[in-house]
Amino acid sequence: MPDLTPEDLSIARRVKFHFSGDLERRIFTNPFFFKREKHLLRAQIARITFGTALVPKGMFKLNEENPSVIEENIPDEGPIPIPSTKDMAIASNWVHHVPSILKCCRTTLLE
Repeated sequence: MPDLTPEDLSIARRVKFHFSGDLERRIFTNPFFFKREKHLLRAQIARITFGTALVPKGMFKLNEENPSVIEENIPDEGPIPIPSTKDMAIASNWVHHVPSILKCCRTTLLE
């Protein structure tokens, strides 16, 4: 799949489109998308992937030196207790694993 630009993600957030399966097909939408169906499909896959990658709370933690880096949580007192199925049915026991796509349509801020 092709690489994305922030503009692709921005338009993908605002467009409603039924995919035809022809990746080389031109897209006619409002706002206008100047690329092909494969680019819009790639943008939608990225949005879904970044929005739905969940892990149980406590399995990972933020790096103390660089808070934008997520690392595995290895406690000193032993392994992390595995929560029960009943506990995992509660939405507050889940967190996003990968950073989300920012409003500027990037995954990291520009330096």
